Amino acid sequence: MEGNRLILNGWAPASTRRNGEAARCMVEFFHLRELHYGFEEDRFCLRLDPFPDALTELGKLEFRITIQAADEVLIVAKLDGGKLLEFSIEQARICLLGPAQAAEVAFDRILEVAVKKEIIQTRGVHKLRVGVALWHEGLPVDVLPAEGYLDVNLGEENSAWPIEPPI
Repeated sequence: MEGNRLILNGWAPASTRRNGEAARCMVEFFHLRELHYGFEEDRFCLRLDPFPDALTELGKLEFRITIQAADEVLIVAKLDGGKLLEFSIEQARICLLGPAQAAEVAFDRILEVAVKKEIIQTRGVHKLRVGVALWHEGLPVDVLPAEGYLDVNLGEENSAWPIEPPI
């Protein structure tokens, strides 16, 4: 189940953690378990699986999802008590009005995000870089992947959007 290219029910697991505890430090605790991604014709989809009950003690929290292509897209999903309150989208550091026209976000034990292709500028780009951070009380408490960003290669040979040549 680990690896970038194993397809399970249409999702490609991108980053996985085996348990909620860190082996090297007894006080460190992971909240985020798995990050999956997939491509539709006109949307890039992400699914984030936290460890069961890992988010319940946090109350108010934010998921910050960064997608880097020709521009950077940032999706911020705010939750309180396990319920999605709102989400916003920035493209090239400019907040977009009407985020529901650019993406869909849902949360019920897992976070699902689908961003329209037109928001992610892919012309001349061969890969997307994806990172997810969980924030609580103004501080990051967990990230996936642990290395910072996941490289998602584009191109039909990668079951992704075709590579668009630069203008």
